Amino acid sequence: MSVDSTKAVHVGAAWRVVLRDLGLDERVVLRRAGQPATLFEGDGTRITLDAYYALHEAVEAETGDPALPLKAGQIVSVELFDPALFAAICSPDMNTAVSRLGQFKRLVGAFTLDVDIDSSETRITFRCKHRPDLPLSRGLSELVFLVAFARRATRHTVRARRVTVQRLPSDTAPYEDFFGCPLSVGDGFTVALSARDASRPFLTENAGMWQAFEPDLRRRMAEAGGRRSTREQVEAALMELLPSGRTQMKDAARELGLGTRTLQRRLSEEQTTWLEVLNGTRERLARHYLHSSQMSPAEVSFLLGFEDPNSLFRAFQRWTGTTPESWRAAGAAAPPQ
Repeated sequence: MSVDSTKAVHVGAAWRVVLRDLGLDERVVLRRAGQPATLFEGDGTRITLDAYYALHEAVEAETGDPALPLKAGQIVSVELFDPALFAAICSPDMNTAVSRLGQFKRLVGAFTLDVDIDSSETRITFRCKHRPDLPLSRGLSELVFLVAFARRATRHTVRARRVTVQRLPSDTAPYEDFFGCPLSVGDGFTVALSARDASRPFLTENAGMWQAFEPDLRRRMAEAGGRRSTREQVEAALMELLPSGRTQMKDAARELGLGTRTLQRRLSEEQTTWLEVLNGTRERLARHYLHSSQMSPAEVSFLLGFEDPNSLFRAFQRWTGTTPESWRAAGAAAPPQ
């Protein structure tokens, strides 16, 4: 039985990285949470919110460390690729970054970032769409991540003006030291940054890379509220899967909460195949990246999930009869088809 994707959470490699960096045995955590030992294998899977909350409770129980969210929120690894995080790090400032993160969280998962910007401050609230409660470790680690993210991107000691949590950790001192302000209890998890800190320029800004990603991400958001064909759903999933090298039908099926045979049947009913969708998506994205950015063919090859740049060259020859460099030079003034 598939899990409702609107009320589920994807778990996989990110959990393995975090558990490893926290010094925890994933098998023990999974056993305590009542989950199979294979849960994180491959590209992971989607689980119910109840199961997701149980995982956090298991981690809290295994560590017994009141500073767990402080440690987990600061774990960022190059082993992971997250399109929303990539879009955020390319932003000009924190206001833009959290707005982008908020847009994409609303699209792809069970959690949201609600962003309220005025002339004095920026308030960011982390919520679950379907449940008012959040595990303390999840909500607090998200706020820690946001402040740590702002500090990394600006290379400035950003301090929070206010931090609100649903309940206080047993030891508040380490958090108050990290955030630079006291913790208060409220109905959610919110961090407020001064307008000055929220508008500090990111040293990681990359407008060209954002322009390469933006159109398709915008399209996905516009389509999220309506009923999409299976092909459109697969194309949207491939936007996240390809840069991490996940190019198999089973990867897309898992992301959509379907069985491989079910996905194959639905594509067949729409008179298309997995390879047609994969190749069509790759071609469209390749043309877009080459036209809208200065990325090298090697970088484009990576984003399309090819094993090496030569694979892109061969595929591009089939699609257009020419090389990526020649196509870019000849069609630089014309929009991609």
